Parts: sequence; structure tokens; C-alpha cells
Amino acid sequence: MSRKAFALLLSIAAGTASAAQEVGPYAFTLTGKSFDERCLTLAAGQSIRYRFSASAPVDFNIHYHRGKDVFYPVRRSGMRDAEGTFRAQEADDYCLMWEHAGSGSAAVTGSFEPIPAR
Repeated sequence: MSRKAFALLLSIAAGTASAAQEVGPYAFTLTGKSFDERCLTLAAGQSIRYRFSASAPVDFNIHYHRGKDVFYPVRRSGMRDAEGTFRAQEADDYCLMWEHAGSGSAAVTGSFEPIPAR
């Protein structure tokens, strides 16, 4: 089974809007009360750089799961744009997630990529 197919099956099983195991640019539209996420596996100490811009305020987070518990190392509300870096404290699957709680839609564009180790 390909990595993309496996990620899609995981996203369906988890009930997510989408989950992709790839880095780089992305673009999607959130309609009222919806979310989208992009997930990747990071090693302990590995860092990523992320940025996004949204046409309407969205809630943004980076999270990971431990059983039924969800942990949020990054969590911001009502953002139209953001950029930053994130460093994994431990190896895990991490998801960048955007949620639009308002009516109408929010177009989101951006990218994330690993920061090479020095």
C-alpha cells in the first residue's frame, strides 16, 4: 500500500477532513464549521518551518495523539496568517490543523517543510 493511500485510510478512520504525509505548498478552502489538516512524522529534535495565509480568521494548531489524548504544542485562535518553526520534542506523527468556525468560507494557502539538521 502506498504512503498516500495509507495516510488517506488513516484520515478516514480518524474522521479528519484530510491528512497528507507530504510537505510543501498547499491550498484548500474551509466551508463553515470545517477543518483540514496536514500530517507528517517527525523524529525527536527534528524541526519544520510553516507559514499560511487565510482569507478569513481560522484557528490553527499543531497537535499529536497519545491514545485518546490530544496534545497541542502550538495553538492559536482567529489567525489570518502565521509563520514560524516547530521542533518535535519526541518522535511522533504531528498534524498542522486549521479550523473555520464561522459562516462562509476561508481559503487557506501556505507551505511547510523540514529544516535541515546542521
